[in-house]
Amino acid sequence: MKIVITGATGYVGQNFIPELIQTFPEVEIMTVNLSVEEASGLFPYSQCKHISIQELPLIQYFNPNLVYHLATLSTSRNDEEIIHPMLEANIEFGVKLLHHLSFCNNLQLFVNIGTFAEYNQGTQKISNSYLYSATKSAFRCFVEYYANLSDFKAVHLVPYSLYGGKDTAKKIIDYIRESLDAEQPVKMSKGEQILDFTHVKDIASFFLLIIKKFDQFLQFPIGEEFHIGTGTGTSVRDLAKMMEKIFGKSCNANWGGISYRPLDTMYAVAPVNNNMELLNWKTEISLEDGLEMYKKIHE
Repeated sequence: MKIVITGATGYVGQNFIPELIQTFPEVEIMTVNLSVEEASGLFPYSQCKHISIQELPLIQYFNPNLVYHLATLSTSRNDEEIIHPMLEANIEFGVKLLHHLSFCNNLQLFVNIGTFAEYNQGTQKISNSYLYSATKSAFRCFVEYYANLSDFKAVHLVPYSLYGGKDTAKKIIDYIRESLDAEQPVKMSKGEQILDFTHVKDIASFFLLIIKKFDQFLQFPIGEEFHIGTGTGTSVRDLAKMMEKIFGKSCNANWGGISYRPLDTMYAVAPVNNNMELLNWKTEISLEDGLEMYKKIHE
């Protein structure tokens, strides 16, 4: 199988690709990158070929069967200066990718990655929390257009509050860890958000499942959606209490020191029934076990 992966050097990609190589050593992989040098350093595997975003036409010669589109510009900003780079990264690049993929007659499945912030009012319909998530929702339309145009299947994956594994950027868990026995209080929001904290190894597991059950995924309608999470919600405050217990330290946080954003996501817990009913799959790492794993990395 030939696989294209965008955003390979990002958080999910760095945690997924080594497991992909270990589980399916026979696959051929082409990664599309801002920095080929960085990708080559991170993934020096013989199965991997690395190209830059300026070399998208080479995808046509590679002619993949499967694409994981992980590349994204994720930020909480919504100022005027971020609009162009956000649209360029989250829409324009993706549409150019889809254009070149439309000439690949071996392409069977495109895996698009969204965000739980697309569902501010619940998972019944899209209602975006942030400018970033709005670009992810908008890009879905292009995915489904090209899938219909070029006769390949496309699914949307929605990961929830990822943590653990190899870090590339700070997450709420990291800020809480920094507050443990800190000399000065660390500014936090009020911590009332209820989120579904999901270990990055579990989304990697779902990515591998797509290959294991590839023929089944090809039977799903274009635009089928899978929410990747534990199905259990934990407030940020309760997360802090759990970390205090596991680390044996006290959290020195200024709760309420940072205001919520205007449409901040206050409840985001994955509806997981679809995963069990259609794929007999669920996450394996509980939050307690994941935090123990996190502690071992950061002690």
